[in-house]
Amino acid sequence: MLSFTLLVIVTALLAWSSRELAVAERNHVVADQIQSTVFHRVTTRDEYFLFGLERAREQWFALNDAATHMLMQGLPQVDDPSARRILVRSRLYLAESVQISKRLVEQMQRVPVDDPAVAHHDEFATRLYSQIMLRDSALQREAVNLQKLARDRFERAGERMIHLTLLLVILMALVTILNSAFLTGVLRRRMATIKRDADLIAAGDLNRSIEVEGNDELAELARVFNSVTHKIRDYTQALHDSEKRYRMQLQELANIYTHTPVGLFALDRDLRFLRINEHLAALNGKSICQHVGRTVDEVLAPGLVAQLKEVWRPVLERGECVLNVEIHGGADPSDPGARYWLANYQPLMSEGGDVTGLMGVVLDITERKLAEKMLAGVRQHLEEEVLQRTAKLQLINEHLTQEIEIRKKVEVELLGQQQKLQDMALDLAMAEERERDRIASELHDQVGQRLILAKIKLDALASNVPGGDCESEAEAVGTLVQQTIQDIRSLTFQLRPPLLASAGLEAALRWLGEELSADFGLQAEFADDGKEKTLPYEIRSTVFQAVRELMLNVVKHAGTLHCRVALSRCGESLVVTVEDDGVGYGVEQESAETRSGGFGLANVRQKIQHLGGSFTITSKEAGGTVAAIKVPLQS
Repeated sequence: MLSFTLLVIVTALLAWSSRELAVAERNHVVADQIQSTVFHRVTTRDEYFLFGLERAREQWFALNDAATHMLMQGLPQVDDPSARRILVRSRLYLAESVQISKRLVEQMQRVPVDDPAVAHHDEFATRLYSQIMLRDSALQREAVNLQKLARDRFERAGERMIHLTLLLVILMALVTILNSAFLTGVLRRRMATIKRDADLIAAGDLNRSIEVEGNDELAELARVFNSVTHKIRDYTQALHDSEKRYRMQLQELANIYTHTPVGLFALDRDLRFLRINEHLAALNGKSICQHVGRTVDEVLAPGLVAQLKEVWRPVLERGECVLNVEIHGGADPSDPGARYWLANYQPLMSEGGDVTGLMGVVLDITERKLAEKMLAGVRQHLEEEVLQRTAKLQLINEHLTQEIEIRKKVEVELLGQQQKLQDMALDLAMAEERERDRIASELHDQVGQRLILAKIKLDALASNVPGGDCESEAEAVGTLVQQTIQDIRSLTFQLRPPLLASAGLEAALRWLGEELSADFGLQAEFADDGKEKTLPYEIRSTVFQAVRELMLNVVKHAGTLHCRVALSRCGESLVVTVEDDGVGYGVEQESAETRSGGFGLANVRQKIQHLGGSFTITSKEAGGTVAAIKVPLQS
């Protein structure tokens, strides 16, 4: 009987604590409503005082009435003396604020000004507004104090509930110990289950329930305990969820309108700005205060307004979304520079499904458009350069043709000196490779470095020059300098590939294959027998240039874009073969090539022979050509 009496008492205390939680939650809701209403009052008050909008005044006084009504309703609901004193003081501050607000409105309406937005410049109105701010600040402090009292009461009720829960668990454990001698094995298992679940609940696991069977007093008590536990869990979870959603909504809204890199705005059906973020206000060249409450005709240029109204027509009339539309014009009538925007517009709908306005997302793409125009100009300039160089090459080709005819006439005279020139050819080839090396080094170390320095100084100069035509010209010159640097680098690699000196002939040929694949689409396969093939750098360079000439001939004459390059060691000689499956190479073709100026293969043959090697080129029966270069491994 004593245990039952204690259980009833603890259960009653739990029920009382549950009621305290409900009352604390209700007080917290009342405090939140009062705080929200006070915050909206301050917003509409500032909007009316700053802009003189009649709509803001009506909302302000409507919120005054709502706050008065809310305080009158909240006073009977609050049973805490401290909270009642706060509500009484809040009603006093609100009444004083409302009384002064009426005087402020009468003063602002009495001031004869053309623009209501400047009525607050009156000295008396400013003093009244300061008094209202003092009362509203005190009212906000009392609302915050009321919230704090409600939150403290909720926390105390929660702690009391936990303590009572622990007391109930301890009491149940005591009853279990006292009655353990009289219970059967089944009863002991039931009590063990109840104790385990109660311990978990006491440890803070409110999602746990005590599982019991039967209709006895123990089962009924467990069900009452589970009901109280579930209520505590539901109240706690609801409170946490409500606070979390409120904070997340506020944070998301603040982040969207403050930190987003695009422009955001909202208009009513009269095309009057309701809200705008700082990014779009900066794009328009005006502050947020110069947008809110004004129409687009008062803020933007007339040409841009006409274009926007035409784009907004389906949004406002039919509630359609307009996505990814480009707008061109100037936001400020005094701004001579045209700008480009990429915009998306969506309707604002009321609860009844009517269109009440529109909202938009605007992205400034002026720099991208200017870059596209600059690239088009550069492309046109490059095409003109190509045409000019093509004309020059045609003229040079005609001169070369004439020179070849002249050389054919004097060829007979040079035959007598051919033997002597052959003796000097090897030295000349070595000198040529050294000169090629020297030219490549000068291009890289002097001309290339100076061009890079000029590019850096030009970029620094362009960054210090104000925007305009000079900046576009500087960027165009910088692009030409960068292209010249790339051309010099490519020419340096062709004159003296770094891989040829550092990694060997095979690596240099593989690099050559990648270059020709990028330039002409030639697909080259490479094979190496893996044997040591040591050559002086000059001979490696001559063989590299010869293979390059053969691979270019595949591109120009073979009728195919596929070839195979193989390196092997045959005794004390290096053998390089270039094979393709093209149209083949016959005697008639060789004669025609010689007559038409086919100097490449003849030059290859002559250089290889001067190195003490041999050069052969034959056609395969199945179609295609095999060119073989053989040079001694020792100079």
